[in-house]
Amino acid sequence: MTMVTPPAHEEAESPMTASAPTASKTERFIEAGGIRIRYHDVGSGPVLLCIHGGAPGAFGWGNFGPNIPTLSRRYRMLVVDLPGYGGSQKHGLPDGDRARLGATVFAALLKELDIPRAHVVGLATGGAVAMRMAIDTPDLVDRLVLVSSAGGMPLITPSPSEGSKRIGRYYEAPGPTLETMRDYLEMIVFDRSLITDEIVEERYAASMDPEFIAHAPEGKATAVHEPVWLEANRIKARTLIVWGRNNVVQGYDNALLLLNRIPDARVHVFGRTGLWVPFERREEFEALLNGFLDAS
Repeated sequence: MTMVTPPAHEEAESPMTASAPTASKTERFIEAGGIRIRYHDVGSGPVLLCIHGGAPGAFGWGNFGPNIPTLSRRYRMLVVDLPGYGGSQKHGLPDGDRARLGATVFAALLKELDIPRAHVVGLATGGAVAMRMAIDTPDLVDRLVLVSSAGGMPLITPSPSEGSKRIGRYYEAPGPTLETMRDYLEMIVFDRSLITDEIVEERYAASMDPEFIAHAPEGKATAVHEPVWLEANRIKARTLIVWGRNNVVQGYDNALLLLNRIPDARVHVFGRTGLWVPFERREEFEALLNGFLDAS
């Protein structure tokens, strides 16, 4: 039996006292595809499924939280934690293709919530999952947005990139510190002043969860990204590909490959921007997303 679990305090809150959406107020848990998933359900309108990126300590609200106040006015946002991350199940996950696992679980989540179709946004690792969903369950995916997506292949930049190698060394001796987490977060943006102490501390704490360290592949040299681009020509959804020109983890030449592989695709590259486009270019990204989803 599927159970959707709201926070205990939420039932007592009246609409008159409701404030801006927060992680605790919108947190839900559901079993989908046999795996317990944490997600945040906020807003109303067309469904927008947001799948976060990987790397140490990543989770859905941490990646998309800054976008929720604006986007939730127009969409019902389902901001998920990938299997193995955040508040989602970390132990007992099947070995093998993590992109396919995430795609299977989130397709099951939509079906459990009686959602016949959704727009899907995937950031970095989440982009590979989003592509896999569009390939394997095309009837569930309305429009597809890929941001700094994994699952592609660089045409020019070295592979693995220097950014990927730095992520892979995160847990090496003498072990992570707040400073190494700050170095990582500053690496994935162009404007380093955007990375606050609060962001560093939140992400560092998540990266030090013993279950995450034991089970998630990110931050270890063994992490791999499946070559979803080989099947990207099967994607039927209209697709927006978004990149930062200064992304040192996944170069924007990956975007050009996906542009050529996905039949109905367009690409937007932001200058002076790193991997974390929805955070670093928040207002511009939200406007770009709204325009793409509104277009007939």
